[in-house]
Order: sequence, then C-alpha cells, then structure tokens
Amino acid sequence: MDEQVVLRKWTSIDEVPDLLDVWKSSVERRKDFISAADLDAVATALEMVYSQSLAVIIAQQGEQIVGFAAWNDTDVELLWVRHADRKKGIGTLLLDHIIENCPDVEVHLDTQRLLAIDFFKNSGFCDVDQVIEGATSRLVLRHETSQAENVAR
Repeated sequence: MDEQVVLRKWTSIDEVPDLLDVWKSSVERRKDFISAADLDAVATALEMVYSQSLAVIIAQQGEQIVGFAAWNDTDVELLWVRHADRKKGIGTLLLDHIIENCPDVEVHLDTQRLLAIDFFKNSGFCDVDQVIEGATSRLVLRHETSQAENVAR
C-alpha cells in the first residue's frame, strides 16, 4: 500500500536540490512547450525562494518529495509534480493549499503549455488576460472563489 502524501513547509535551503530534481523530472518528459521564459521564471522563483519572499509547500510521500509549490500573495510562481507521480491528485492537493491561503491567486503560463492551462482551468481558474512578452505569449489565469463554488454545485 502506498504511503499517504502529506504537505509540509519547506524547511531549509538544503532542500533546493530535491526540488530541482522534481522540476527536472517533470519537464524532461513534458509533451507541451518549455520556453526560455519558463526557464527564466523557474530561476527567478528559486531566487525568491532563497530570499524567502515566497511561501513554499512540499508534497512528500514517505521520504520522497513528489511535488512542491511556491507562491506569494498574488501569484502562483511554481507548481511541479514529479512526472511518475502525476495524475494522483498531488498537484490538486498543492493548489488547494495555495487557494486556501490566497483565494484570488493568479498564474501566468506560456500559451503553449496546454496541460498546465487545462489543469488550472479545471481547478477553477479563468482567463484574465493574455500578455505578449517578446516572442512569448503568456496567459494570465485567476482563481475566482465564487465561480469555483458555482462549478462545485
């Protein structure tokens, strides 16, 4: 029987290599697009993690980190699940925790990241804007508590 996935706070900078392993596992097998802007966003978010300007939560199963998320008061900066552990509700568990703390949080995604866009839209996020950043088009999605409650009914 699989051990239960638990959420816990990020404890120290020493865990960053494990978080990078989760991210690397996730993107190595992705079938959707990874842009230079996505890679820059991960680097920027990890710098914010180092400076402790983001909240970080880790999904752990037994001794293994299977996913993590980082956010601030307005934006989901990172949400990654180890590739082998996808489709098990881990991303939803992480996102639910963020929404509990920041109900109207936004996420900015490259428009070619179709799997991520579907995940967030299925989690109650709605289109707010589309921004062109150089050669990259990014979609801004916002979680709207009232709309999510209507979907649940």
